[in-house]
Amino acid sequence: MMAWLTSGGNFAGGHLVWSGEAWVLATVATLVVIALGLATRPTPLAGRLGELAALALAGLGLVLLAARPTWLAEGERTEPGRVVVLVDASRSMGVTEPAGQTRLALAREVLARLPDAERFHFGGDLRPGEALTADLGATDIAGALQALSRRYAGEALAGIVLVTDGIDRGGLLRIEADGRRRLDPSALPELPGPLTVVQIGEDRAVPDVAVVDVRAGAFAFLRAPFTIEVDVVRTAVDLAATTVTLTRNGQAAGTRSAAFDQLGRGRVSFPVTPDAPGRFIYEVSVPAPPDDAVPGNNSMSRAIRVVRDRVRVLQVCGSPSMDQKFLRLFLKEDPGVDLVSFFILRTMADMGSDYAPQELSLIEFPYRRLFADDLATFDLVILQNFDHEPYFERDSDRLLENLAEYVKNGGALAFLGGDRSFDLGEYAGTPLAEVLPIELGIPGESVDPAPFAPTLTAAGARHPLTRLAADGAENQALWGRLPVLDGTNLSLGPADDAAVLLAHPSLTTGGGPLPILAVRQVGLGRTMALSVDSSWRWSFAEASTGGGNQAYLRFWKSAMRWLVGDPDDQAVTIEVARENVEPGEVQKAVVRVRDAGFAPLPGATVIGEVLGPRGRTPLSLPTDGQGLATIEVPTAERGAHRIKVRAVSAGGLQLGGAETVYAVVTRDPELDRIAPDSEALQALATATAGLYIAPGTWQAPLYDDAAARVVRERRESPLWSAPLLGVFVAAMASLGWWWRRRGGRR
Repeated sequence: MMAWLTSGGNFAGGHLVWSGEAWVLATVATLVVIALGLATRPTPLAGRLGELAALALAGLGLVLLAARPTWLAEGERTEPGRVVVLVDASRSMGVTEPAGQTRLALAREVLARLPDAERFHFGGDLRPGEALTADLGATDIAGALQALSRRYAGEALAGIVLVTDGIDRGGLLRIEADGRRRLDPSALPELPGPLTVVQIGEDRAVPDVAVVDVRAGAFAFLRAPFTIEVDVVRTAVDLAATTVTLTRNGQAAGTRSAAFDQLGRGRVSFPVTPDAPGRFIYEVSVPAPPDDAVPGNNSMSRAIRVVRDRVRVLQVCGSPSMDQKFLRLFLKEDPGVDLVSFFILRTMADMGSDYAPQELSLIEFPYRRLFADDLATFDLVILQNFDHEPYFERDSDRLLENLAEYVKNGGALAFLGGDRSFDLGEYAGTPLAEVLPIELGIPGESVDPAPFAPTLTAAGARHPLTRLAADGAENQALWGRLPVLDGTNLSLGPADDAAVLLAHPSLTTGGGPLPILAVRQVGLGRTMALSVDSSWRWSFAEASTGGGNQAYLRFWKSAMRWLVGDPDDQAVTIEVARENVEPGEVQKAVVRVRDAGFAPLPGATVIGEVLGPRGRTPLSLPTDGQGLATIEVPTAERGAHRIKVRAVSAGGLQLGGAETVYAVVTRDPELDRIAPDSEALQALATATAGLYIAPGTWQAPLYDDAAARVVRERRESPLWSAPLLGVFVAAMASLGWWWRRRGGRR
């Protein structure tokens, strides 16, 4: 009867529930009673029983509709266990096999044999559904199995089918002490069903020569040798050896021949000695044979930052003094300094005298070797109260020109005062004077012997060289407590592009205070001029407070650190967002421009170029209010790229330059190895008591007949919406109305 009423359905063991709202039911029932009461008035009931019965039945039907009766049936049924298939969709599955099909196409043939299986695909994570393309990276077989176990926790599966080439990039394999890769059982979860492993792709069937690893640290030390080790492999290629080429920032840096062993592996090493600090891209490549399946894995890049381990300093002093003694002691006691010092020297006059060499207590000054052959090996040159003429008599202009070029090419020079320095040393008009931060050639008296205390300028208050304390007010107060100095050399004032950090409190020149400490960026190098020879007195600045000689030490440490600063510590710096980018991406580089006092310089013009394998792209853009200019460079050509910039102030002054490198790489780590790993897949099947199916073969996957699912069902059939109930209400209402009209009533 119930099935008939609801137009079909199985309701065995069910029961009736009422789901209507109580207030709705009460309202409808009240309206029905009122309607029936009105229907009985004013005529007598005699002869109206048929009419009233039909209307009462119609009203009862309306009450049933308001009560919303529902027939609820619950039960259980048993279904066979599910089979789940996991298909590797990493990029290595896109490799074309010798037969002409991609590995993913071969995997689809396996899926066709398992039409009722639930399908997932994976790379670095597990995803539902069938893979349309092989475009995922970081293949993690163990991670996919773990995700599957979590997804079906508490349910027994009839079977799990893993379809892959076995090239795992996750934690499935571990490197043993003997260098072999072996399965790591601890990486495997407890599987909810028997595992069948189907290998796709023949072992070593795809021709390929690849660079699989380049081992080098992220940092290296200037002039300290390090080694770049390279591993290469070949598969299905008849090669006894291949040529491995190393480039640095796109320039050739060496070649080696790598011989392959019986397993197709080769290794070479490149010894490298960095000759400059900065960021460099070393790229290793091997030639691709004509039938190479994956040319994109024939090269690999590594970005290496070269930093200084020890600062190599040349200190040349014209005569012994307290200033020379204090500075030499500071440099000798610093473990980060490699010091070469000369301060008791033979002059050309001494060497031309009638004395025999053994009768002279003065050492011979190897000035030609120092300022010609060995100059480039020093990070910093200190000329301390040194007059060049008595020593450079025969090659004065050439050696001073060497020193000036050394600065322009990235060297550092500290030029200190005294009775043999500045104009007293006859440096005006020499090539060296062109790179100093002060102007020489003052007429008349060129020294002022009066003691004084220098004042910190606005540029000095923010410059890192004169930062003796982190807090600005404390730094200003500390400079104010320093002892007075014993007079100063005079000058014509600072160079146009120099910054004055310390000034004389009363003497002026060129309309401004006389510079005592000035700095300048010259080309890629830096110079500093300190016009006194009594900075050693700063050692006693904090003696009364127990601070010892900390002010003196902090000053010279800051000076040396700034003078030999890495490229990131220049007035003009450039930083790229990433060292390695892919073709089609936009590389962003930020140029920061500061003036000689290290204040941000808005309105400067950044001019430069991007040099790539196929040419150059010019650049020109202004700095914003923060002294920044952002460069956006589209990337297309693979290889090393160099960005070189220089900044020019609004007044036309050259502020310095900077450069950096980045690499456009097409290398895909997922394709480092493309030979299927049957050894790993067989080990996986053994570790899980599963079944391994070799490529090109087929057999039925493992199936657990005991794995079944109990499915609970709950079926609700709303009787109030049954079509016959509505028909019944309409029929009874129509019948009652017909009887009423038949009796002549309205």
